Amino acid sequence: MPRFDECGVQTSTMPNKDRPLVDRHAPKNGVGWLMNDQEQKVCRFRNDMPTQHAQWVVVETSPLRDSGQPVIRRMLRHNAIEAWETMQKSGGWKRCKPQALGMDEQITGIS
Repeated sequence: MPRFDECGVQTSTMPNKDRPLVDRHAPKNGVGWLMNDQEQKVCRFRNDMPTQHAQWVVVETSPLRDSGQPVIRRMLRHNAIEAWETMQKSGGWKRCKPQALGMDEQITGIS
């Protein structure tokens, strides 16, 4: 029977020694969410319009509880993947679904 964490993400039933340290890449569907309970922030990674020479990702970081202004960055895809991996390896950021945060596909305050 599958188990789920507090964000609604299915947890693995394999032994800890066999689990990967982090999810290696951002989701293929173009949108991924990370949450940091300690910093009370949520971060959304989403594909942006590709150009002829590069693929871009928009990274939006916003306060989890209040309505502070989000920080929006545009990164090359390979840099965004590196940021995704580094954030999870830091120990504070974990994958999450927007439904678990009470959000749709948008971060609060971004239209």
